[in-house]
Amino acid sequence: MISSPTLRSALLSGFAITCVTGADIQSTTITDKLRDPMEIALVPNGDLIVIEREGRVLRVRPATGGVFEIGEVPVTALRDADRNSSWAREDGLLGITLDPGFAQNRRLYLYYSHPTEMLNRLSRFELKDGRLDLSSEKVLLDVATDRRDKVCHHGGSLTFGPDGLLYLSTGDNTNPFESDGFAPIDDRDGHDHANAMRSAGNTNDLRGKILRIKPTENGYEIPKDNLFPPGTAKTRPEIYVMGCRNPFRISIDQKNSTLYWGEVGPDAADKDKDKDKDKDKDKDKDKDKDKDKDKDKDK
Repeated sequence: MISSPTLRSALLSGFAITCVTGADIQSTTITDKLRDPMEIALVPNGDLIVIEREGRVLRVRPATGGVFEIGEVPVTALRDADRNSSWAREDGLLGITLDPGFAQNRRLYLYYSHPTEMLNRLSRFELKDGRLDLSSEKVLLDVATDRRDKVCHHGGSLTFGPDGLLYLSTGDNTNPFESDGFAPIDDRDGHDHANAMRSAGNTNDLRGKILRIKPTENGYEIPKDNLFPPGTAKTRPEIYVMGCRNPFRISIDQKNSTLYWGEVGPDAADKDKDKDKDKDKDKDKDKDKDKDKDKDKDK
């Protein structure tokens, strides 16, 4: 039996869902009818619950390849009316994980960008008669974000550890492009959107972190051994890891509780404008060569 985090990592390697079997990895396409899938949860009966960035929640049956929409969460609006166009920056329905007692309580957790407020929200929902019941939403945590037309990096992965603790990854909500490939630490006036110190480096901010909480019936509790004990001045007790750029997907080893995640960047490549300059220089050299050839012909 393959663990859920391993399966999820394998399935999200592309748009087509695949199944991993045996010691040797083999790829079998289950369906290619998905649009910008973000994360997958493995249901005890072998079905998959897949979320798409634009808010759709789907149930996929690997045995038949059937894809069924079981709900839609309102998320940040499209830039235009075309449902197939790209979503605003990196917003949308970002993360899903099932409650450890899902087989009995039919509960799941979703992380999404609020459609009207500047925040990302972690909520618990229930399935009723096989469909997502939006009226069952229990809001657990809001993560305030800056204006979405300038910034990105929202993270958004969810997973449970073997101890029943819930982990949520959040991005630094920072524009990485204005720093020319260097770390986005820009404390000039008017450049807050390009300064990750306000978020990932801020002990009193939930962005650029991996958060850890213990869900309860009416909210959540703070586990022991998070970075900051409750009541510590200018800190958030939900913080388990800080200083992250964009931990887009996380995974927990279900045997030893080791937390894994991937980071990309900061950018460490040649700048495009330098490449363009080199191309222009080459073009100038070619022009000079052509001029010399013409002079030789005249002679």
